[in-house]
Amino acid sequence: MRLLPLAIGLGALLVAPAAAQYYEYHFGRNKVQYERFDWHVLQTEHFDIYYYPEMQTLAEHGAYFAEEAYRVLQQRFNYSLPRRTPLIFYAAPYHFQQTNTTPGFIPEGVGGFFELIKGRVVLPANGNLYRFRRVIWHELVHVFTFHRAFQVLRDHRVPPDRFLPLWFTEGLAEYWSGPPDDQHEMILRDALYANYLVPLENMYRIYGTFLMYKEGEALCHFIAETYGEEKLLELIEQFWIDRDFRRVLEHVLGEDFYAISDRWERWLKRRYLPDLPNQSLPSLAAHTVVARGFSTKPVVYRRQDGRQMVYYLGNEGAYTHLYALPVDSAYDPLGAPRVLIRIGRDERFESINLLEDRMDVSRQGLLAFTTRSGGSDVLHLYDLEHEDLVATYRFDRLVAIYSPSWSPSGRQLAFSAIDEGGWIDLYVFTPETGQLERLTRDLYDERDPAWSPDGRSLAFASDRTAWGDRYAMNLFLYRFDTGQIHQLTQGLRRDQEPRWSPDGRYVVFSSAVKGENGRFGPRNIWAVEAVPSLPAPPVATLHPETVPSPPLRRLYRLTNLATAAFDPVWTPDGHLLFSTFEHYRFAIRQLPDIAQYLEKPYQRTSIALLGSDPAWQPGRLSAESSVRRRPYRRRYSLDVAYGGISISQSALWGTSGGAALAFSDLLGDDRWYLMVFHAGQSSGDLLKGLNLAVSRIQLHRRTDVGYGLYRFAGLRYDLTDPDAAAEYPLLWEELIGTYGALSYPISTFRRLELNTALAWSDKRVAIRGIERQALLLSNALSLVHDNALYGLNGPVDGWRANLTIGYTTDLRYANVNYYTLSLDVRHYLRLLRNVTLASWGMLRINEGREARLWFLGGSWDLRGFPLFDVRGSKLWFTSHELRFPILEAPSLYIPILAPFGIANLRGALFFDAAHVWNNDYAQRQPQLYAGETLGAVGLGFRLNLFGGLVLRYDIGYRYREGFRYRERSFRQFFFGWDF
Repeated sequence: MRLLPLAIGLGALLVAPAAAQYYEYHFGRNKVQYERFDWHVLQTEHFDIYYYPEMQTLAEHGAYFAEEAYRVLQQRFNYSLPRRTPLIFYAAPYHFQQTNTTPGFIPEGVGGFFELIKGRVVLPANGNLYRFRRVIWHELVHVFTFHRAFQVLRDHRVPPDRFLPLWFTEGLAEYWSGPPDDQHEMILRDALYANYLVPLENMYRIYGTFLMYKEGEALCHFIAETYGEEKLLELIEQFWIDRDFRRVLEHVLGEDFYAISDRWERWLKRRYLPDLPNQSLPSLAAHTVVARGFSTKPVVYRRQDGRQMVYYLGNEGAYTHLYALPVDSAYDPLGAPRVLIRIGRDERFESINLLEDRMDVSRQGLLAFTTRSGGSDVLHLYDLEHEDLVATYRFDRLVAIYSPSWSPSGRQLAFSAIDEGGWIDLYVFTPETGQLERLTRDLYDERDPAWSPDGRSLAFASDRTAWGDRYAMNLFLYRFDTGQIHQLTQGLRRDQEPRWSPDGRYVVFSSAVKGENGRFGPRNIWAVEAVPSLPAPPVATLHPETVPSPPLRRLYRLTNLATAAFDPVWTPDGHLLFSTFEHYRFAIRQLPDIAQYLEKPYQRTSIALLGSDPAWQPGRLSAESSVRRRPYRRRYSLDVAYGGISISQSALWGTSGGAALAFSDLLGDDRWYLMVFHAGQSSGDLLKGLNLAVSRIQLHRRTDVGYGLYRFAGLRYDLTDPDAAAEYPLLWEELIGTYGALSYPISTFRRLELNTALAWSDKRVAIRGIERQALLLSNALSLVHDNALYGLNGPVDGWRANLTIGYTTDLRYANVNYYTLSLDVRHYLRLLRNVTLASWGMLRINEGREARLWFLGGSWDLRGFPLFDVRGSKLWFTSHELRFPILEAPSLYIPILAPFGIANLRGALFFDAAHVWNNDYAQRQPQLYAGETLGAVGLGFRLNLFGGLVLRYDIGYRYREGFRYRERSFRQFFFGWDF
């Protein structure tokens, strides 16, 4: 949460001036600016590259990739971009998540985005230059697509009232950014085998999902292969002819839309189904250990009391936790898994990488794992015997840490980490001394280190291979005695996640191999001999004594799966544990007696290695390149502008009109808001009815800073003013002042807010003959906590709270003097996966001279009573809801509902109670519903449309007199998230 709502909320001052007089708060997690980036600009022929000095080398590689992409895409689109494109680079995903170019939170796994208003491309590196290059290409395809499409609309004089479908734009960006990777192949295989492939006509049902990206990519590949690659560009050039893209497809491809869809499905089946009879699904080929939710990264440890445990990362709802599962000697579960460490609830364990990170356990029972904490990863050591966190380590200049591995002695840890410059390398850490040693320092991606049982070497995966520019990774050995690196596997493969056999003879790993058809095959579990054991065949030569015979290593494919396997672990008792992907979820499975698979593998090959192959050399702008480098200077441009005018039929309100403008710099760190509004009864009221507000929000520091000036004047219908008549709270007020605000995020979940305002107030309540002037000083301090987890209709787990204290006084006449106390606590207990008990308690007090009134009523809080009708300077309120599903994904059961965007239908049993008062707790004020306890009981229905709009319908009874009197039934229809 940032200060942006404060600036936007200035518009509310037209109807409720002096926001500091009655503090309005916001929940939400915090987007924390942990780093103070010193931005610079590298100007190439077509791009302005924004970077910070720590990542200059990486930025130069990115600039080279961008210009490389421009030359190719310029020809593919037959189009040149009309202006220079800004590219904003971040060295690591955690830096990228701090960007202010978008006010929203960026989930983990997002590789970048193209923002339309300023035409910015914003993306991070993740330690892999091939992926960095591919993301740059992907986003630049979006840039070309956007400009080319709107050029087409302008050329044909068609208003810009349509967009290309997301499946096409994302699919095209994937297709033209590089060949399909192993994840693409894995998803499509599984979608076909498990029968969840979504036909072209129903693609909107998976809008924005990873499956949509992969299906869109396959569709573009199908169109290029079947109809010709030029048809992809023609679809963009012809999309002006109809708002319905199905008609565009028919026009360009010359076939009926449903015939195209059927032909695409047949094309997919011809690619993948012939392989299925020779392969096995993971659920049939291996014994299941954990199949609940998404479960990955298993490790095994036998406790001192003899119990054998499997520890793993699992996601059974939306939180990812670390679980413990007792198993027997055959690795069959002996009970239900138990949450060992909860992730995503506090700043120590903000998040954990479910797919890219691994854990390891030492012989002494110390579990090493990493989580995000603040602006970087930290390394945790957890005692499995005592189930206690014993140490947490943070390393300066290391942003992300992956896959810690214990040495055989249990005294050192190896891991890979991304530094501030964006490079990922191998490190060794000694907890006893705190010493951190960097083993490698290069531009290659090095991951998943695994310490050999004899302690002499590390096995790891890297793209430092001759095939690294084609998305390949091979296994390597780092020798501690010499500091040299030796290649362990080779070829167009994705070899990852190595682990050693207990005797040190083999390294087991997962791998997807690129076949002769140019596509990656299923990811399987392989093993390679750590020490060559085969002599090479003789080499025919005139002088054989001068030609050494290279040693040979055997490779064994231990599984023959149809989809994918990951995270292999060779257990001390000879089993193989690993995670598998099937039916769009991850499960943990095991194979007993791995020795038999080495004797009779599904595939056995041998490789000869004289040394490491020459590694690929990614392109980079040379030092002599004709580029300009300069410090970043802020330049502001318009983000949003809107205006309007209204003419009231009543002479009381007259005519009103206004406009609002928002400006920001390219990085989004500095934002200006301008609002001008006029309300008056006659043309002579120009100055009297002029309303103006100017505010500035600065977001580039950890503490967000906001300040501004405003002048508001006019008639107001103010239900919260204690001087206004209860039946008809109309008054006139002029307010001239300034405000300031600070928001300091303690962590992602907690923040402190300080707000202050100084304003001259001239108020007149004609109905009651009141005229009051005051120089108002208002201050408020808030502590906000929010770790709530959202579902489609609102929070489903966690809790949130806001404690606010404030004080408002009249510095000149002492006409106003009151304090404010507000406490709001909301708790969400997930009873079952789709059932939540939500509880809300609130206490609000304004006490003193001219203390403003709080209000309740309507569908947001006290149901059954009209909005704003329950008012008082003091109140307590509580609400409880049992939220449960009625129909999830109804379009799966009733397809006719799909075009209406109905995402789910849920119900809620609710109970509300409240009491407001002004002077004495029991003093009745019937026109305000004050002095008595009110309540409501009933049943609610929630309908989510298109994943973002929630319609609410409540029916029930409302109660008076402390629930002693049931007054009447009610029905309420509204929209908005659950509390």
